[in-house]
Amino acid sequence: MLQPQRALSASACLLLLLCIAASAQGVNTLQGKVALPNGTQPRNPVRVTLTFSGRRLFETFTDLAGSFTFSGLTPGTYQLTAEGDGELFETTSVSADVFAFSRAPQSFTQNIQLRLKPGKTLPPPATISAEELDASVPARAREAYQKGIKSAAANKPEQSVKLLQAAVAAHPSFYVAHLALGEQCAKLQRYDEALAAYRKANELKPDRPEPYVGIGVTLVSQQRYAEGIALLRSVVAVDEKLAAPYLSLGYAEMMTGDYRAAEKHLLRALELAKPAIAHVYLANVYEQLGAPAEAIGHLQTYLKENPQTPNAEAIRSAIEKLRKQQKH
Repeated sequence: MLQPQRALSASACLLLLLCIAASAQGVNTLQGKVALPNGTQPRNPVRVTLTFSGRRLFETFTDLAGSFTFSGLTPGTYQLTAEGDGELFETTSVSADVFAFSRAPQSFTQNIQLRLKPGKTLPPPATISAEELDASVPARAREAYQKGIKSAAANKPEQSVKLLQAAVAAHPSFYVAHLALGEQCAKLQRYDEALAAYRKANELKPDRPEPYVGIGVTLVSQQRYAEGIALLRSVVAVDEKLAAPYLSLGYAEMMTGDYRAAEKHLLRALELAKPAIAHVYLANVYEQLGAPAEAIGHLQTYLKENPQTPNAEAIRSAIEKLRKQQKH
């Protein structure tokens, strides 16, 4: 395997990645779901707009599950706005903080609960998970878990962690609570605690992929690339349609110089989840593979999809350096 420091020393795209890191890691992803007060998704896609300091950055539409994703974000407080449908629900805005920084991509979750228009009603709340309904789960554990999930949705990870810790203390075999605890600890960069929670979830349900993904992504966040790569590769070998592992796997392979593997997995990440930052990683990969035209193409695609990105000038500079490489 190539040594990344030597292999990347003259890389225009590496300079871009370092510039992004120096500007406080514009590699972050903000994701979430848009839901009605009863937990269901609107019938039609909802337009979601991302704003920063009063400036409109990106917009997208929710998918069939009500989900949305924005990638390539630097730290700060953003505003998410879900556009009303003019009939059942109003335009609804919430704030979202992006604040955990490392050289690995970080993912943040902020859901949007829509406000109904005056006089509109909905059916009763959606059914909670089968595990929450399990009679063996004590009421106090169930209540703490539900409050912890609400705090997570409100982007209050510290509060969520305390509630989820109470839930697993009251019911140590509460799988979904351990899983949620791992996610919230990782969000706070409390990686050792995140690993412990994910590993406990894995002990409880070793046949489920979620804990393996959580462990692998957390290891990559700790720059424990070899361990993270081995685990995430085993996950995608079992279920190649699972979107969650591919971005972190490709990133870790890129950082260790395994460019062909990184190319494969980053392309798969784009196919399944379309994280914009994957284009920047692929540009770096293609430069290292001696394919500056492909690298330029991915950077241009990134700019086209994210015209207001704070890293636009750094990306244009990297494109120019790559064009000079093509002439030699």
